[in-house]
Amino acid sequence: MSQWKGLDHRLFNLGFMVGVPSKVYVRQISREWFLVVEGERIKGYSEYRYSFYKTKFMDDGRMTSTKIFLDKSSVRQVYSKVVNYINYLEKNKILM
Repeated sequence: MSQWKGLDHRLFNLGFMVGVPSKVYVRQISREWFLVVEGERIKGYSEYRYSFYKTKFMDDGRMTSTKIFLDKSSVRQVYSKVVNYINYLEKNKILM
């Protein structure tokens, strides 16, 4: 269980809000764009599998566009991808 607390802590330190511990993390990168990490249990895997994507929300709450970076990957793979993407955004001054 401490592994998941570690993920919560690490993503929080990257600016993500912890929606549901071990399952949902969200970071707003502009007025309409959000980074999302979602975990789910998948049959055949002993640990959560995570998806990492960028999505655009309209004012009424509808998602209108989504770019998937990783789908159903291990916690290490998704964390590494998140760190790399955050570094890319910061280097190119894309973050708000």
